[in-house]
Amino acid sequence: MNKIIGILSVLVLLCSCAEQYNIAGNSSVAGLDGRMLYLRVSNNENSVVALDSCKVIHGRFQFMGDVDSIVLAHLYMGNENMMPLVIENGNLTVQVDKVAQRVTGSPLNDKLYKFFQKRNRLENEMWELEHCCIRLMRSGKWNEKEAHRYLKEAEELNRKQEELETRFVMDNYNNVLGPGMFILLCSQFPSPVITDQIDRIIRKAPRSFMRNPFIENYLRRARQAGRQDEDKEEEQDPYR
Repeated sequence: MNKIIGILSVLVLLCSCAEQYNIAGNSSVAGLDGRMLYLRVSNNENSVVALDSCKVIHGRFQFMGDVDSIVLAHLYMGNENMMPLVIENGNLTVQVDKVAQRVTGSPLNDKLYKFFQKRNRLENEMWELEHCCIRLMRSGKWNEKEAHRYLKEAEELNRKQEELETRFVMDNYNNVLGPGMFILLCSQFPSPVITDQIDRIIRKAPRSFMRNPFIENYLRRARQAGRQDEDKEEEQDPYR
């Protein structure tokens, strides 16, 4: 009897370690009706695996299940990555419309989408600035003064966005948001490279962050590429 009680106790503890999630989604995008959605996560082998799937019916969809720990997942329609979301214990709500996407119902998702709102505002300002320049060019009012003003404002918006992204990663070094956003920043480059922004992030990063398999692999490849570029330069200029 004592052995049975012990086994049951262990099972209860194991079950309590799992993150039980319930994701309820709503969509006003007509093209989603009848389509299959997939909840996908990355594993330690640097590959993407499907955690769950469901069909959109009359604008509604739902995912339910367990994960071993809090993870950053992505919602896919086929091979199209629609949006990220943090799977953590609790009831989450996903809203998908033509204007934006949003996940609510947990602290990390709230933090993630507040960040996206701030970054989207900066991107919208950049979009408006670019279209203002195009209008000036078409109307014949573009000149050296306007070009200088545009470059100055564009540089300031880029600086603000980079600072926002960098600070977000640093503030979330010790949860799934930090590595997730870092990987997103790295994915914009065609091949691994260590930019000033990436260098600033990793110089202050804790060991737990640097041990992330994706980050380790990316930095290793970026450093190898950097050494190869240096070797090529030395071959071309032996007196360098």
